[in-house]
Amino acid sequence: MSYLNNLTEKDIEQGAIPLQEMLANSFYYPACDNDGGVVKDCNKNYQTLGIDTFIYCDYAYGEDSLNEDMNDFHGYKVFATRSLQQHEFTPNGWSMVMPPRLDLQQYHMFKGAYKTPFAKWIVYERVPEKGEDFGPKRFSLIYIGGEGIATYQAIYWTNNACPKAIAIIQPGHAFGLNWTNFTEPNGYMNWVVTHHPSRKVPKQIYFGGVMGREDYDDLNWSNYKKVRGIERYYGGARNNRGYVAVYEYATCKRIDPRKLPFSNPYYPAKAVNPKPKSGFFMPRSF
Repeated sequence: MSYLNNLTEKDIEQGAIPLQEMLANSFYYPACDNDGGVVKDCNKNYQTLGIDTFIYCDYAYGEDSLNEDMNDFHGYKVFATRSLQQHEFTPNGWSMVMPPRLDLQQYHMFKGAYKTPFAKWIVYERVPEKGEDFGPKRFSLIYIGGEGIATYQAIYWTNNACPKAIAIIQPGHAFGLNWTNFTEPNGYMNWVVTHHPSRKVPKQIYFGGVMGREDYDDLNWSNYKKVRGIERYYGGARNNRGYVAVYEYATCKRIDPRKLPFSNPYYPAKAVNPKPKSGFFMPRSF
């Protein structure tokens, strides 16, 4: 049973956040905008994955947009909400580790698109008219207004946790507002996912977007193999377009970060430990 089912409104709004429980069965989705497709898939079609907390992250979305859209999950109502602070995600602090060869000018190339940093925890509860076959009794969404790679490191590395799944869906590196390509096997997203200090990696990766099946059969991340596909991912919202391929980690063997992309004689990279200037999870400017 999910930790969420026993929480009262007061627990959510005023109590200490159950951080380890939040992270244990989480789904991490950077550059997400307001895409609810992964929530629908995990709640209705693939409950065996056991996701109860979805952690969304996008520096260009903004809290006002979230407040307008947060009631849009069909069959669920908002049970309680709470604004969160950075220290609640990193109670022991965050020793930032910069990826090798990170170009900070490139990193901040869309600085003008940054919205005011924020984090909000929303707990949803299934409406009485829907039964257990519709989805879990409760699930939660944590939306962080921050950058996806830094946020992953801050909340998962620092807390020795790992999401069960991550999404790389229409991440905006071509004509969007993303500073880097999350899909690249030698890229920065791959680096932060595969260089976890405890060598933990997500079980699954959801990879897709607005194009067709043939466009998402080539996620070339080591040890991840395609296991299923989600047709018409966007449904009626985009004329039944879109496709998402689900890749699964093929072995439980621990990975050796020295054999992964970005391996170099300086790994692990030098830690940087002032507080990030943005207030949420962005490397500071030098």
